[in-house]
Amino acid sequence: MSKRLQGKIVLNVGGARGIGAAESKLFAQEGATVFIADLLDDRGEALARSIREAGGDAQYLHLDARREEDWAKAIGHIDAAQGKLDVLVNNVGTNDRNSIMATTLADWNNTLETNATTMFLGIRSVVPLMRKAGGGSIINIGSTSSVTGTPYAAYSSSKWAMRGLGKIAAREFVGEKIRVNTVCPGFIENEFNAGQPYLEALRKSVPLGRAGSSDEVAHLSLYLATDEAAYVTGQDIVIDGALSMPSYVLSTYAGK
Repeated sequence: MSKRLQGKIVLNVGGARGIGAAESKLFAQEGATVFIADLLDDRGEALARSIREAGGDAQYLHLDARREEDWAKAIGHIDAAQGKLDVLVNNVGTNDRNSIMATTLADWNNTLETNATTMFLGIRSVVPLMRKAGGGSIINIGSTSSVTGTPYAAYSSSKWAMRGLGKIAAREFVGEKIRVNTVCPGFIENEFNAGQPYLEALRKSVPLGRAGSSDEVAHLSLYLATDEAAYVTGQDIVIDGALSMPSYVLSTYAGK
């Protein structure tokens, strides 16, 4: 049986840790050639090496997703090495959990740049290589904060921007068979929150009764990367154990 991503070329930005690392490993297991792009050089190199040692095909690229010149360099490298690109995963993000009045302009600009501008630069950068492949899949990792309107001014706004840009891009490139979708994870337990005292309370707040895992998000991303999802584009797909269900959210804020 052939692997689900056999022959696919993947650029996984922010792919060295967390959900991104889970995607990098899973995509390679399914036959993709994975370019892991990140600022975490040591971790990215180590992850790519471990994938190769396990029989996969991966290499690391240093990329600051906020810098257009870094995107150009990465795309040039992939073009020279492979001549096409099939999948882009945008995992880059930062988190600012402040209200409007507590958010500085500098924090606002940094959060929007890191979460939304990087996505814009990524989409614009990869489309020419995806055209060479005859199409492709762009997967943006957003958040349920763009579904429920959580009270984090910069963070939630940036995630709403990601959803909007994803739909615009899906419409703009649909005729070229370039699909664009946004994955919206809820509470995911991984290295970013390991050991935090609030974890048990968060687990209990999820209707399903537990946190999600990076691997579960990675499997959703995998589906969107495959040809199995050829009819799926312009969608915001929530993976949160029912945390964002309207009735649940309303009852929670009402103190019920």
